Amino acid sequence: MARKNYTDEFRQRAVDLYESTPGATLNGIAADLGISRGALREWVEKHGSGTTTAGTMSPPTSGRSE
Repeated sequence: MARKNYTDEFRQRAVDLYESTPGATLNGIAADLGISRGALREWVEKHGSGTTTAGTMSPPTSGRSE
């Protein structure tokens, strides 16, 4: 499968949509936009404001189980 290239504007708009949609999930927004969940997660981590109204992002883990 060929890797798709998305414009910076598309990426930012996807992140904005995710962050501004109450109750949104990465899976839901990604499916609506026809992109992978992983791509959207990377974009949110890189281009996001760090705060979401959706509240569905998990904090990074240290790799240790508690």
